[in-house]
Amino acid sequence: MNYEVTIGIPVYKAVDYIEKTMESALNQKFDSIEYLVVDDCGNDGTIEIVERFQKEHSRGKDIHILYNNSNLGVGMTRNRILDEAQGQYLYFLDSDDLIEPDTIYCLVEKANAYRADVVYGSLDRNDLINGCPTQSYILPNVCFMSDDEMALYAFRNYSSFQISICNCLMRLEFLRDSRLRFIDSAFWEDLAFTYEMVTRVRKAVLLSKITYHYLCRSGSLSHYQDREQLDKLEIMKNVLTLDYLKKKSKEYHKKDYFPYFFYNLEMNSFYIVCYILKYYQRIVPTISNSEMHRVLWYPVNVWQILRFRHRRLQNLFFWGLSHLPSSLSLFFVRSLGKMKKVI
Repeated sequence: MNYEVTIGIPVYKAVDYIEKTMESALNQKFDSIEYLVVDDCGNDGTIEIVERFQKEHSRGKDIHILYNNSNLGVGMTRNRILDEAQGQYLYFLDSDDLIEPDTIYCLVEKANAYRADVVYGSLDRNDLINGCPTQSYILPNVCFMSDDEMALYAFRNYSSFQISICNCLMRLEFLRDSRLRFIDSAFWEDLAFTYEMVTRVRKAVLLSKITYHYLCRSGSLSHYQDREQLDKLEIMKNVLTLDYLKKKSKEYHKKDYFPYFFYNLEMNSFYIVCYILKYYQRIVPTISNSEMHRVLWYPVNVWQILRFRHRRLQNLFFWGLSHLPSSLSLFFVRSLGKMKKVI
């Protein structure tokens, strides 16, 4: 390994944001960093800005650029970073987000001190779509030093933990030994990766310090709901990611975190159906009632749920919702969605 840390940056159509992102990465108060940038054929001038940094910046020799032959999507591009990274640790940074000058220093310090597989920092979320105030997600300062502790915390505190592939420093040897890969999807590929990753972690550290600034912008892959017309295929790709995780879930059915794991998957399924109902008139082609009902698929049987030690009633509810006739099931989803003010 030639570097202590690789910052991996997949690049695709971020010409208005990449300069500030690169500046925040290059201004780190930590010396031994490889900047591994992969151009995913956005053809909008983004990679030319990175090439300028490579030629002109004092740390330009540490900027390594890879060029995909065709547009592979963010998941496959991140897999290429996994394969090519030279650092002991890997840190993913999206091409429109920012990090603090001491982000890498703080995360590496904790990783080395505790020999952690992963270190998570806190983050704030800047919403440029709806103009909402910046929202901060502050983690507790805590260490997990045994199997399944990290997974139990992550799935039990899912809404506040903000499971994400960004803002975590991962030991590259751990990732490769665990044979973790991103699935071939343009949507929620990071959700699938992180769901699996936390189940493999033995040692982890959480920090209350904000080290990452996450930008929600119009036109990004994860935020397309501001368009006048929505593509059914894009929405259903999110569903495929959830289906992938539901099928994988049988590997974890004996774990204490399993009821939380499945409850979170079903909550995501519920919110996708709420989203479809809310924007139904804008989705092309139309998503049928039977397709929406299929999103609520619950593969665990009722006898397994009755043996759950946690979230038993909530999981029973979702099991029942998936077994009702589609028209009645969607009636309940719409009613609850309106109560939660998401429809």
